[in-house]
Amino acid sequence: MMTRFAGMPQRIALTIVLVAFISALWLVVLAETAPITSSVVHKYTDPDTYLDILALMHSGVGYYEAAHEILLAHGYGLRSVFNWRTPAWMELLSLLPSIVWAQKLLAILTSATLLLAYRMIRAQGNIALAIPAIIGIFFSIVLLARDRGIVMSEVATGALILLSVVNYGNGQWLVGLLAALAALFIRELAAPYILICVAFAAYRANARELVGWALGLSAYFAYFSWHWIEVMQQIAPTDRADPNGWIRFGGIRFVLETAHFNGLFNLTPLWITAALLPAALLGLFAWRDGLRAAVTVTTYLCIFAVVGKPFNDYWGALYTPLLMLGLPWSIPAAYDALAPRRPSALPQLCDTPAQDNL
Repeated sequence: MMTRFAGMPQRIALTIVLVAFISALWLVVLAETAPITSSVVHKYTDPDTYLDILALMHSGVGYYEAAHEILLAHGYGLRSVFNWRTPAWMELLSLLPSIVWAQKLLAILTSATLLLAYRMIRAQGNIALAIPAIIGIFFSIVLLARDRGIVMSEVATGALILLSVVNYGNGQWLVGLLAALAALFIRELAAPYILICVAFAAYRANARELVGWALGLSAYFAYFSWHWIEVMQQIAPTDRADPNGWIRFGGIRFVLETAHFNGLFNLTPLWITAALLPAALLGLFAWRDGLRAAVTVTTYLCIFAVVGKPFNDYWGALYTPLLMLGLPWSIPAAYDALAPRRPSALPQLCDTPAQDNL
């Protein structure tokens, strides 16, 4: 159950733990004192938008016609193609009798992911680490998908990113690749994770995986090109553009609000999220199978410090399920940083590298 910190010089490991602790204190203070970026209450929210689009689709209206009608009626900017979601998730929902069916399907997907996550964590840890992680994962996704949350494509995308990470951790790169591509087809915000996966494949010189990515991304390029054409056919000369855009520099406060968009964290005050976020990152970086997840979470945190409107906190659903993998590992990470070193044990740490360890 040793972490990366057990093989580091102790002063470096202690410094990392100290930085995480100080970061947690700073974030807690920020959470309690800084103004809330999403403080403006919108009577008509994005879930309302997509529920209305879905209702029109159930009545026989096509996705693009329905999206244009609803987005126009509620003052959304229409002149940028990026204001229009790609249709995959809404088309899938429209095929189901109700959103309850989608909730059940997502619960099944999450349950399968839990079994794979349990296997991955037990490979290096023990049941004391695996059980809290899978419980956290289950509630972080399922609680988000209840009620209207299921229409938000970010929830399904985050579940698929988690499934991809877990399969890569179990050495099943093909399933990991397919899950990642499915996430991308549902929501283009999965693109940062896709680039991370391609970088991992290139670093590990996995030629077959790189070919798979070339084929998959070519298919996505064709799909998004078709989406672009369909959107352009809907835009009228009188449709307005979004005057603000997404580059808003929301900073750490907005990052915290995206991290708070988690089925479990949403049940607690924001300062709890502020305290647990550095701990989860510490655990992911310390866990020998956690590097892919750690880089993914860090990348999204950096992006959301710059990109995102105040009400886009739900984008956090893309990465917050991964935090549940790291939280249990923060405890052995701190222990390995504080424990006295045993020189005779250190050389063994590199004998059996983890499957997904760079």
